[in-house]
Amino acid sequence: MRPKQVPVYHVIDGLKYSTGYTAENVRQALSYMPCDGDIVMVSYVKVGNNWLEQIIQLILHRGESATDTADYHMRTPYPEMIGTTYLQSMPPPRFMKTHFEHSRQPINPKARYVYLARNPLDVCVSFFHFTRSIEAYKFQQGSFDDFFDLFVTGETDWGDYFDHLASWYKHRHDDNVLFLTYEQLKRDFRATVLRVARFLGSEYEVMLLNDAEVYNKLVQKSSIPFMKKLLEVNERTKHEIAANDNGAVQDAITRLLCNEDGVVRPVTLVRKGVVGDWKSLFTTEHILRMRDRIAEKGAAQIVTDLWGTEDLGGVV
Repeated sequence: MRPKQVPVYHVIDGLKYSTGYTAENVRQALSYMPCDGDIVMVSYVKVGNNWLEQIIQLILHRGESATDTADYHMRTPYPEMIGTTYLQSMPPPRFMKTHFEHSRQPINPKARYVYLARNPLDVCVSFFHFTRSIEAYKFQQGSFDDFFDLFVTGETDWGDYFDHLASWYKHRHDDNVLFLTYEQLKRDFRATVLRVARFLGSEYEVMLLNDAEVYNKLVQKSSIPFMKKLLEVNERTKHEIAANDNGAVQDAITRLLCNEDGVVRPVTLVRKGVVGDWKSLFTTEHILRMRDRIAEKGAAQIVTDLWGTEDLGGVV
């Protein structure tokens, strides 16, 4: 019987993180109060957040995409990973992202929060593939069973999926919160993008409605093939990033993706971008255990409200 594999984590203020995160940066992020008018994209990990992030960037930049991974991450700083120094130097309104639960971060009622949720089965599978691909986790030989045991007990990094979802779900009707699901974006892309644009400012919705060229650029540059290339990191792109960013992204890449010799293990932050990929790995036992976890967390109503029309194998 093979020994169980567990990703490498460390704990910062009660929450597990990969070793790519530093206590200094996480604590800066935990204490940071967004400014009036700032846009904060929030999600649990591996819910399709890179896709929505690119969509919002394209709206704000009239269809013009970031040129590389460093540019992409500097357009939308991620303070848990890089700290708040660069963020504080940006002119307002700023667009940033975070993976914190609602209760863990300072909330400015005059900032705007876009929350993205995704069904728990697909999140589990995507999070597993991500964890195996990132050097810092040292989980290259880990199995899905190994990872599922952690996910279904709330023992992965970033804490329990259902706690995170519930913390933002109860704020879904707040005036400064736009609560979306990945499945909505996949099912009705145009209507959902227009909702996002309207939330960011009526002028952005008008732009997309009246300027077909900008909207078509948004569609093309938020596609899976385009984003796979944009968010690919390897030895070549590592050196390009080092030449083009302020050092924060380069440092994060080194901590997350480089082995002991400083060589990047090639990775792209975008994989399939589909709904229902859970079927590739879930067994009947996994489904039953996920159903039990949903019941244990009192999350059946939330999951039904958000994904009642999706095929989730009968977990609710």
